[in-house]
Amino acid sequence: MESGNNSNGGNGHNSYSVQSCEVGVTRTASSDIEARIYGNGKSTVIIKEMSQDERGKLAAFQISSDINAMDEVEKQVEKLSMKKAHIEPLKLFFLGCVAGWWVGLAVILTVTLSGGIPVEVRNAWPMLPKMLVGFFFPTAIWFIMIFGGELFTGNSMYMIVGFIAKRVTIWELLYNWSFVLVSNFTGCVATVYFFGYLTDLFVAEPAHSYITHVAEYKINLKPEVAFLRAIPANALVCTCVLFGMSAKDMTGKLVGMWFPIFVFATSGFEHAIANMAYVPLGLMYGAEASYKKWLYQNLLLVILGNIVGGGLIVGLSDYYLFDWTNAVHRVNAAMLSKIGNQEFTEENLRKVFASFDQDGNGTIERSEFDQAIADMGVKAPPELINTLWMNSDTDGNGCLDFDEFSDLLKKMRDFEKYGRDDVIFQRPASAQG
Repeated sequence: MESGNNSNGGNGHNSYSVQSCEVGVTRTASSDIEARIYGNGKSTVIIKEMSQDERGKLAAFQISSDINAMDEVEKQVEKLSMKKAHIEPLKLFFLGCVAGWWVGLAVILTVTLSGGIPVEVRNAWPMLPKMLVGFFFPTAIWFIMIFGGELFTGNSMYMIVGFIAKRVTIWELLYNWSFVLVSNFTGCVATVYFFGYLTDLFVAEPAHSYITHVAEYKINLKPEVAFLRAIPANALVCTCVLFGMSAKDMTGKLVGMWFPIFVFATSGFEHAIANMAYVPLGLMYGAEASYKKWLYQNLLLVILGNIVGGGLIVGLSDYYLFDWTNAVHRVNAAMLSKIGNQEFTEENLRKVFASFDQDGNGTIERSEFDQAIADMGVKAPPELINTLWMNSDTDGNGCLDFDEFSDLLKKMRDFEKYGRDDVIFQRPASAQG
């Protein structure tokens, strides 16, 4: 629930406040205008025609936001999926290596800090090294999101959203994932080899025993444990990406991206690309395991778990939660284009009504309504069209008369112009499931 105030101090004018109305919430309007918008305490929202003066006051209720709305973020995710699908191979491989470079440097940093804790302290307080990893590993995501790079775990969300939204094909998805996965591996291994191993950073204790223990521990995880730990890891990483996209300023981006990564890293969840740096570095320093065992018993399962967490859980949630709002805007824009910049007079509204009433019998049947929207080329979920129809057909007779149709257009106008939500546009609970 949101609230906002517009107060003119002590000049004698009223102070107005508006709150988003939630279904099932009983509230009391604090002004006459609010009473007309919200129905004075009723849980349903009925937007009525208001005078110009009242509309001016309503406009003052608009609440500025310091973040990008999640429906806008979802739209950007779709657009970025198309961009990522068409990066030429050499550039895509290079950007994947850059992301691997940043992850590798973050791993070197966290091993330096956590591995620097004396062994006896580490054993007595095992949470200390985890907290240090959680606190400083987000630097990798900061560098990738701000400087640049293609990270497989983030792309698992981008490309699945793009595929579900029919922005990219399955072959474009697989092209991006395969190139980025291989290049992330290349970047991670090269970074820890040249700058973590050849530099002898971890030959001495307590760092040496720390990194070899980390590699052995990860490799010897039960396969089902590795898979399950990978799911929340990438769900949090992709949430971090969405938080970063929603923030408008640098401080907001850094803070918003930090928390989800801190949670995943401190909790000990499994991230495929991080493991591409931790495990090879430990093996280079003599961890008692093999690359083959790591590949089949850990890495492949962690990759699958990361796809489930980032792509299916976060990606699909992002799409199905917020693409509904985008579809509402698309349908509204198409239908309102019928009247254009003309006034909402009865004469103009009847012209639009006639364009829907194809058989000219004075009512719009459901088939005519569906055909008119299809003719406009609007991409919208069938559930949305069904919701608009059922909520507009107030008398339930299976067709829209002129009053019902014009009321729908007015609500669309007010939704787009003033941002006031109406139950007519809300996604039904059955569609959300």
